[in-house]
Amino acid sequence: MRFWSREAAGWALVVLGLIAFGASYVFLVSGAPFEAVVLLPAAVFIFRGGIHLLKVAVAARVCMDTAEKKPRP
Repeated sequence: MRFWSREAAGWALVVLGLIAFGASYVFLVSGAPFEAVVLLPAAVFIFRGGIHLLKVAVAARVCMDTAEKKPRP
């Protein structure tokens, strides 16, 4: 059941990363390219961290399902 918390945190980070991408775009369109360039790497790291947590949660779920189906001898 621990993978659900990882999955929820991953989705939260993905959404936060997308919001940061949107804010960076708004800064760029409004004529503040320096702020957009500063915010963009943070948005990338937040988004990639969320994707990584989602991958870990899915891998944990697959491992738990496999362990339940195949008992060790």
